[in-house]
Amino acid sequence: MSLMELWNDVQTMVGGEQNANILAIVLSVVIVAVTTLLIIFCRGSRARGRGILLLGLNGAGKTLMFSQLRYGEEKHTVMSIAENKGKLTVEKGNQKKTFDLVDVPGHDSIRSMMIEKFLPSARAAFIVVDSANFSKEMRDVAKLLYTILANPLAVKNRLSLLVACNKQDIPTAKSSKLMQQQLEKEIDTLRTTRDAALSDTNDQRSRLSAPVGRSGKDFVFADVSPMRVEFAECCARSATSTTSERNTDLSDVNSWLHTLA
Repeated sequence: MSLMELWNDVQTMVGGEQNANILAIVLSVVIVAVTTLLIIFCRGSRARGRGILLLGLNGAGKTLMFSQLRYGEEKHTVMSIAENKGKLTVEKGNQKKTFDLVDVPGHDSIRSMMIEKFLPSARAAFIVVDSANFSKEMRDVAKLLYTILANPLAVKNRLSLLVACNKQDIPTAKSSKLMQQQLEKEIDTLRTTRDAALSDTNDQRSRLSAPVGRSGKDFVFADVSPMRVEFAECCARSATSTTSERNTDLSDVNSWLHTLA
C-alpha cells in the first residue's frame, strides 16, 4: 500500500481531510512530548553518577575506611593533601555494581575544592565522624553536613548520605542516635544564623544555596528530600586491638552500600 493510499484510508476513517489533518497534528505533538520526556529521563539517570565520596574531619578514619572497603584490610595511612581513588564493587543478589570510591582529604580548604570537583559525578557520600571525639567536633561536623545539604547540585543529584559514626569500639564513643539528635539541633542553629546573615546582605550565596529542611520547622534529617540521610555505627579499626586481632565492624556500612546497587 502506498503512502497516498494509506492517507486516503485515514481520511475515510476519521471522516474527511480536515479531521485527518487534526489527527496528524495531535500525533505529532504526542511524539514530540514523549521524545522530550525520554531525553529528560535519560539525562536525569546519567546525572546520578557512580561516585561515592568519603568526607570528614582529619583523624575521623576516612582513609582507613577507604582501605577496608577498597582492599578488605588495613593499610598504613598518613594525612594526605591528595585524594585516594579506587573502584568498589557492590554485590546485591545476582547483580554487581561498580562505584568510584574517592577519599577526600579532611583539611577544610582542600576538602572544599575536592567537593566541587567530584560532586557532579557523585551518587552518594559518607560523612565519617569520630564518635569518641564527637563532643569537641560536633559543630565542625554540622558545618560540613550543612554545606552538602545546601548544595544545589547535591539536591539535584538526589545524593544519598551516610553519617558513619566511627570508632564505636572506644568506651567514650557516642551512639548514632545521640549524634543524630545533637547534629539536628546544631544544623538548626546554623540554618537560623546563616539565613539571618544572608537576608541582611546582597550576597549571591543566598541565591546559590538550596533550602535546608522545612521553613518554619525545627530541622530534622527526614526533611531533606529528595536527598536521603542515614546514620550507622561502625568501627574501621579497634583502638584496643593489635593489627592481627582487629575488631573491624562495617556491617551497617555495607548494608547501606547494598541499597545503592
